[in-house]
Amino acid sequence: MKKFILLSVLYAMYLLPSLAARERHPARGVKKTMLMMVIFNLCYAFAVLVIWTRMDD
Repeated sequence: MKKFILLSVLYAMYLLPSLAARERHPARGVKKTMLMMVIFNLCYAFAVLVIWTRMDD
């Protein structure tokens, strides 16, 4: 599980922009990508600081 948390950054770099690329308007796609990246980064910071430190090896 620890490895998945660390590798999720790589998955997000590919998956989030590809989801936002489906928008018709480029500006809306960029805004959607930025919003999703901010939300992901907040969730990732929580997972690394709280959840990962409580996990056993």
